[in-house]
Amino acid sequence: FCIGVLMMLLAFIAATMPSIRAPSLHKVLLIASTYSLRFSAAYTTLPVFNAPRSTAEVLTRSMSASAESDVEIEIEKKFAVNDQTSDILKSYGFDVVQKEEFVDWYFDLPAPRWKFCLDDCWFRYREKKVKIMNNWGWRGAWQVKRGRKGTRDTDGMTTYEELQGKAAKELILDMLPEVTANESIELKCKSNSQYSTHDIPYLEGGEQLVPFARVETFRTCWKATSTVNEFSGLKVDIDKADSGYMVGEVEALCDGISSQEDVENEKEKIRKFVDMITRESERDNEATTIGKLEFVLMKESPDLYNACVKAGVIHRPK
Repeated sequence: FCIGVLMMLLAFIAATMPSIRAPSLHKVLLIASTYSLRFSAAYTTLPVFNAPRSTAEVLTRSMSASAESDVEIEIEKKFAVNDQTSDILKSYGFDVVQKEEFVDWYFDLPAPRWKFCLDDCWFRYREKKVKIMNNWGWRGAWQVKRGRKGTRDTDGMTTYEELQGKAAKELILDMLPEVTANESIELKCKSNSQYSTHDIPYLEGGEQLVPFARVETFRTCWKATSTVNEFSGLKVDIDKADSGYMVGEVEALCDGISSQEDVENEKEKIRKFVDMITRESERDNEATTIGKLEFVLMKESPDLYNACVKAGVIHRPK
């Protein structure tokens, strides 16, 4: 509106003040027009957020284009944590680099027709708590962790392919079995009512999927402060779930074209570091530490847990 008034004013000046040269006036009008377009473009692209209704947090769920990425190989080993863990990590040159909060929703077909879990393919929707302007909200992305050959070593070391965003959704939709209309209705009727009070993530085309676990996590991320540190390429996550269960994990990421030799080298580096941490904390480094999801399945879904053990995708802790 202001720009329009300015343009009208300039036109009036042009008509009443002939002493202004035409080329100069043309430049003025051109500049005003240019700034009008820039202002309009900038204004129309500003995000608009509704004011929070009852709390200071604005709860949103969105997919970001940046969430889409190529396949990564995640290598990790879990370890038990205690009140000495932070001091031990600092003694090895690690420091806190990030703290984050997220919620993981895990999906499969309704019981007992589980499919993905028993194939060591874990399909989830991860919502991360992020700051959007002056408010806090949640931004989500679909993710897949798919087991590779020799996914789980006897000492609990795991190797998974990770996909997220569009690639993850396409993979799962391709893997979903075809169902008839009657079967689709039957599957929906068997949907777990345990999460009826939550806003369950929805995947178009994957209506037969139902959540079998929901895990809220508070994570503290550690990395080496020096690049000359022997373990500088590793990341350490200390997780505390909403159930109160705590676990640590040492992780390395490789790209999808890494050789098996590269993967084995990262495994040895992780194994060495976990051994050092557990030795310092006087923990049994031969004992297998379970992850947050395994803990939830043991407590809340024993039938699915036992099916995964039978399928060989989960090993019972020693």
